[in-house]
Amino acid sequence: MKRFSAVVLAAGASRRFGEDDKLCADLDGKAVISHVLDGLAVLDLGEVLVVVRAPMEGMNYIVNLRLEAGMGHSLALGVAALKPCDGAFIVLADMPLIVPDLYREMADALPGHDIVVPVHNGQNGHPVLFSFTCFDDLRRLSGDHGARDLLRSGRYRLRHIETGGFILADIDTPEDLNRLKIP
Repeated sequence: MKRFSAVVLAAGASRRFGEDDKLCADLDGKAVISHVLDGLAVLDLGEVLVVVRAPMEGMNYIVNLRLEAGMGHSLALGVAALKPCDGAFIVLADMPLIVPDLYREMADALPGHDIVVPVHNGQNGHPVLFSFTCFDDLRRLSGDHGARDLLRSGRYRLRHIETGGFILADIDTPEDLNRLKIP
């Protein structure tokens, strides 16, 4: 049986959200990041590691001390800190609408592939599942592009799964938060 983990990227500056921390903002009675972590908690994951910009209580986290190095560095830091596993979901902490069934579907789709990407109307979304064969490249990432170049490199066997628009629904502004409705 395959053992999967998750890296939740939560170290962004949230500049467009304003003064408040968007990950702690209330969405249907609980913090945005709590929705994300609760969605992962129903899975049998080996580890959920949150990459943060400052310590956050109540979660397994690692602090990114080099925020200027971008999302790629946060991703690299998280993957490097994971305990051994067969694959890792890379999850954005500002995407609270991801449903557990999608994680299960992605895990089932991984055999024979290196990367599983959800797609809606031709647009890639999140989370993305990487097999351990990608971990060396993930650990070398830096900059603001994350793993996008790995997906485009042609070096890995990709599997796309068509799904709903919730894979594109992130929170950048207070208006985004007000538009989201938890199913």
